[in-house]
Amino acid sequence: MPQYSASMVSHSFWFNEFSQYLELKEQGNNDDDIRYLAIEENLFQQQSTARALRMVQTLKRRVNVLDEDYFDLFSSLDLTNRKIINLSASLQLDPLFDEFLYEVYRNELILGDAKLYSYEVEAFFSQKQIENPKVASWTEQTTRRLASTFKAFLREAGLLEDQGDYDQVKRPLLDTRLEILLHTKGLTRQLAAFLGR
Repeated sequence: MPQYSASMVSHSFWFNEFSQYLELKEQGNNDDDIRYLAIEENLFQQQSTARALRMVQTLKRRVNVLDEDYFDLFSSLDLTNRKIINLSASLQLDPLFDEFLYEVYRNELILGDAKLYSYEVEAFFSQKQIENPKVASWTEQTTRRLASTFKAFLREAGLLEDQGDYDQVKRPLLDTRLEILLHTKGLTRQLAAFLGR
């Protein structure tokens, strides 16, 4: 049974900070150097040390699920594909978010409806509550916040566009090099979701 967590409710997409973190790693800084810059010099411009620490820990986890192949490719990609790499790292760290992308977003692309309504998101979480006791133990507020976070990530990655009553589902134009990399790394579910296959 997958290990689900609701910790993502305290995370944001943090694309600019993710990009900075990657750039600092490419310049030879290690995780401790970047942590020092984030805490002592407020590199990411956070309102408190606690927020800076939480952000740098999350960014470290995201960056560290990637390898040199991603680092080498990142700077040569367009903005959309860079955001997809950040999203991919987040998906690798959160099995529930990964399932949401595969089961809900991908389904919208396959069916051609391309409109994601709140009731469809609620149905996903209701099904997970039936399947998993941990998800069943979450409060309605936690589930609602998590659904909102998932949609916010997909909006910031350019995969959803808020239309008020629903979200327009958008298929990303993946760079061929990124497609090949995701396939090579065994991320075929993510690739299938992004491509609507």
